[in-house]
Amino acid sequence: MTKKELISQLDNAKNNYILGLAAISLFSNKKVYPVLDESHAKFGTYTIEFKQVKILLSKPTDREIAVKEFLTSQIRALIKESFELIKNYCSETNQNSRFKAEPWYQFARIIRNCLSHNFKFEFREYDKTLLPVTWKSRIINASMDGKHLELKFFGYVETWELFTEYHNFVANRLS
Repeated sequence: MTKKELISQLDNAKNNYILGLAAISLFSNKKVYPVLDESHAKFGTYTIEFKQVKILLSKPTDREIAVKEFLTSQIRALIKESFELIKNYCSETNQNSRFKAEPWYQFARIIRNCLSHNFKFEFREYDKTLLPVTWKSRIINASMDGKHLELKFFGYVETWELFTEYHNFVANRLS
């Protein structure tokens, strides 16, 4: 993979996240509910009606849960996929030491692992030797072991900011 291809793939991941944010915004607007009543997706021999989405979104408690779960899938996709793309590129181009030297690397690695394990911190012995790990105002410490990642700790803003760190690293510090 070339650096240009890596940046293109990161841009695709970013665009998918933005599409997800747009969907969340639309889900909170009751004006789209009639459109959902009449819409569907067709693929192969399957047709999926979107009426069930309207029903889900119509109930505030169900909407809150559904939107939170959708958001977590978007966070997982952007952070995890981007991290793996960069990791693979750095491995292929012998730039692992640059990647691991980034001040956000250990934080991002632990968050990526957490996202891979149902949003739950599960520290290995190696991780414990690094703790606490800090990025911006966020601190991951040993007391978080076995606990779920809360969106108030790492949500929309932090996802966007960490992705921006990834993108800037690739664009400006990798060859």
